[in-house]
Amino acid sequence: MKEIVFAFLIALLLAVVSPLTHAEEDEYYNAHTIRASDYPKNPPGFEQFPAIGRFNGRVMAPDVRSHPRSRLFRTMIGIGAKQAPNFAGHYTIVRWGCGSGCVSLAIVDANTGKVFHPASLHEVDNENVDYDELIKPDGALIKYRLDSRLLIVVGGINENSALRGISYFEWRNNTLRRIRFVHRPFE
Repeated sequence: MKEIVFAFLIALLLAVVSPLTHAEEDEYYNAHTIRASDYPKNPPGFEQFPAIGRFNGRVMAPDVRSHPRSRLFRTMIGIGAKQAPNFAGHYTIVRWGCGSGCVSLAIVDANTGKVFHPASLHEVDNENVDYDELIKPDGALIKYRLDSRLLIVVGGINENSALRGISYFEWRNNTLRRIRFVHRPFE
């Protein structure tokens, strides 16, 4: 009896987490879906925006008093900031869920502990983004590298349809500046 129950639970789990079939994809995705084909032909590359500054080897505790928004998410920022830098030489991008298919973030300077919440990028959602893009090794909603100041975002930003698409940001002087944008509105 235990084997039957176990087999049933496994089958149920696989049914719940299995990717969409092609027929289901056709029903779910539409003309407004963000797909791989929406990437520009000559996008900005990570190599074009090398990191400035280096990590000094000691991760500083995040100063959650350095930005009012930090106090709201101090636990997640504290946990994430303990990791080694992962962006622009000495910064750590800390992410946490803000709902189904939504990610909030902060950028923490590992050398100083200062926390940044760029107004241009509080949240990212993956609503109507091609599932195949999300499961590739580099198919995250937010793409970045330790050796680069380039940040690539796929999806909706800050719940604003005018900001939905593929965004390329440059991190300079503790500010994110959009340098390229492929708009993919819902309508």
